Amino acid sequence: MVGPYGMLKTSCISSLNGAAVVMAVAAGMALGTGCDKKEETKPVAPAASSLAPSEAPPSSMVVKAKIDPKGTTKIDMPAPSEKIKAQTSAADGHLDVDLMDLTQTRGEVKVDVTSLKTTTFGDATKDGTQTLHALAWLEAGDPEKGKIADDVKAQNKFAVFAIRSIDGVAEKNASKIASVSEGGNDVRKTDLVAHGELLVHGHKVNKDVPLTAKLVYAAGAKPTDRPKSIVITSRDPWKVTLAEHEVRPRDDVGKIAKAAFSLIGTKVAETASISVDFTATIAP
Repeated sequence: MVGPYGMLKTSCISSLNGAAVVMAVAAGMALGTGCDKKEETKPVAPAASSLAPSEAPPSSMVVKAKIDPKGTTKIDMPAPSEKIKAQTSAADGHLDVDLMDLTQTRGEVKVDVTSLKTTTFGDATKDGTQTLHALAWLEAGDPEKGKIADDVKAQNKFAVFAIRSIDGVAEKNASKIASVSEGGNDVRKTDLVAHGELLVHGHKVNKDVPLTAKLVYAAGAKPTDRPKSIVITSRDPWKVTLAEHEVRPRDDVGKIAKAAFSLIGTKVAETASISVDFTATIAP
C-alpha cells in the first residue's frame, strides 16, 4: 500500500470505483487505461461549489423545458472478470431551447448522485454493499452505517452538466427538420455535440458530449408549432476520469480493501463510461 489513502499498487478496488462516478449528463459526461502495477497520478480538476447559469440569448422562439425527475444515467466500467454496472434514477434541471437556432440552446442537467445503485452482481446484498462504498468515494454515503450520508453537501449530492455551446447540428431550424411518426407523435430528430462544464464532487472539467435530441410534437402539428417534449440520449458514451474529481477511498483502507476483494478481487479502469436518457417537458 502506498500514499495517504493506501491505494494498492497491484490492483484497484473494483467494488468501489466501478460505480463511483455519475455524469449528466450530463450527463454524460473512450475510456482510458486500466490500473496496473505502476500507479499514475492524475491531476485534480479545479474546485467549484457550483456552475455559472447557462441560458439562451433572448428570442421569441426560445421555449423553456423542465428535465423530468425520472431521467437516468447508466455507468459501465469494464474489468477483466466483471463488467461493473450502475445507474442513477433521479434528475433535475432545465433547458432553454431556441427552435429557430438549436445551436443557441442552453441549460443544465443535474443528476442526483444519491440515487446511484450498482447492478454488477445481480445479488441484492453484494450490490447494496458495492453501492454504499461507491457513494462513500463521492462523500455521499456511509458504509459503516449502511446508508446514504445524513448531510450530503450540494456539490457531492449532484453531478451537474452546464451547456455552454452546441454544434454538429445538420439543420439549426427545428421547423425544417423532417418529421417521422413515432408512438402516435410527430418526431424531429437531430444529432449534436454539447460543449460545457461537468461538476462532480466539487471539481469541474470541460466536456464535449455527443447526443441525439428528439423533438416530440403532437401528431399533425404544424412545422412552426411548439414541441411537447424533447428526449435526449447519448449518441456515444462519454467518459469521466475519477482522479480529476478527487473520487477516492474515504474510510479505513483495510476495510475498503477487504470489502472490495471479497466482491470482485480484480483491477478496473480509472475512468467510467456514461450514457444518459433524459426527457425535458416544454412549459405551456
